[in-house]
Amino acid sequence: MNLKFRAKDYLSDDSFESAEYEYIGNQNEGWEIIRNGTPYLQLGPGYIPLKTISCGVCSTDIDRRFLPFPLPQIIGHEVLAEGLGENQGKQFVVEINDTYEARGDKNPDVFCKEGIPTHSPERRVLGIDRLPGGFGPYILAPVHAAINLEGVSPKAAVLMEPFAAALQAIIASPPKPGDHVAVLGPRRLGSLVLAALSSYRKTNGSDFRITAITRHDNLIKLAKEMGADEIADLRIMSVNDLKNKFDIVYDTTSTPSGFETALQISKREVHLKTTNGQPMAGIHHLTELVVDELSILPYSLENTNFHWQKEKRSNKNVFVFEGVSEAIQSELKQSFQVYRGDVQAGESILNSESFQGQMPRFDFVVVSKPEEIGLAIRPSSQHENSLVRPRGAILVDTTNVVNWSSEFSLVLDFFKQGKEIHSSRCGDFHMAISLLKDNPEITNSLETNLISHRFPADQLEEAYAKAKEPSSVKVVVDFQ
Repeated sequence: MNLKFRAKDYLSDDSFESAEYEYIGNQNEGWEIIRNGTPYLQLGPGYIPLKTISCGVCSTDIDRRFLPFPLPQIIGHEVLAEGLGENQGKQFVVEINDTYEARGDKNPDVFCKEGIPTHSPERRVLGIDRLPGGFGPYILAPVHAAINLEGVSPKAAVLMEPFAAALQAIIASPPKPGDHVAVLGPRRLGSLVLAALSSYRKTNGSDFRITAITRHDNLIKLAKEMGADEIADLRIMSVNDLKNKFDIVYDTTSTPSGFETALQISKREVHLKTTNGQPMAGIHHLTELVVDELSILPYSLENTNFHWQKEKRSNKNVFVFEGVSEAIQSELKQSFQVYRGDVQAGESILNSESFQGQMPRFDFVVVSKPEEIGLAIRPSSQHENSLVRPRGAILVDTTNVVNWSSEFSLVLDFFKQGKEIHSSRCGDFHMAISLLKDNPEITNSLETNLISHRFPADQLEEAYAKAKEPSSVKVVVDFQ
């Protein structure tokens, strides 16, 4: 098959430029992608061609230039598409991770074997990392990432990727009975987190209260429609009025000020759902924290056993930065294989014989000062590998406050109170579809309230600009 078309590439200066693309190949033999007459990307077997119907504009798209992935690229990952060839007449939503498992590769890597295929360093990501995305008329989707759309209307289907991602936040940080939780920034992703909380509560018969925190009239109405029990209007009350009020704060603002607010108003946990590629509260690489679905926890013996609820594993290997207290190091040596040193030593250990044949990551890392949090997440600018395993934890030793300058007082106070930061990225489409089928009123709310603007494909720049405006909620680009 040969698909030749023009599409708008996104550039590092936050602009778009027309480019000519050609996809040559087939599912069994692989594909060559040519851009402006030059080879762009070579793909092996396991991809099917799809024709884009529509694609939503995400906060990640708006901040794409800050992410550590090459540009130019056709961006867009909230895709509704239709099949070509033998899949003609079928409609699909597309999971964004291009992994061994998604392609049906019979030779999976250690990340697939560990049950976290979406965290393989070899993965590509639709519309984010190399694989051309949904703001073009055609995409190449890993065969198992293309989910046949049945039982959900096309209006709601274009929201499937962000709804599944929103639901993942609830799965990773589920409210406890009697909790009072808050969604900070209930616009694009925040509205979907509200819908996910509301549908999760109903399906599971849970008992918790949901507050949406905003300062915009249009978002107050939207938040109520999407499932919020009450509204906290920041034009009427201050952050001080909300301090330590909410058991979990789901931060969807993607702003440094929003993150700092979340740290102050949470009683137990902040769940960081999206970031902007820039430092927040003085901490570097929080975008990559979300990409790797890592957690940052205060050091305690209980937290050394941290893992995601569905994972069946135990922590064995720990890396400790040199400034961590001797008491903590001695305690750890009683239960774990402890490695110690600076960030270069940590990388050398992961590349040594000790980690041959197993995942080249530590199960958790203990840091002694805030700068080491960023180093644990991304120890080198030469690659995208963390010191700690995906869905693992960075534990913070706060016993030596001399290591913490006044710039980090908010973060230090947060961890000294025993509070935690968690994160999540993509979600399970099958689970999201099932939840929407169980809650038709939520599906109706998505269809009725969330898509605020639609643009034809030849007005991509206008759609992108509109998505940046506070008056917009979800902007969708239509190709058909």
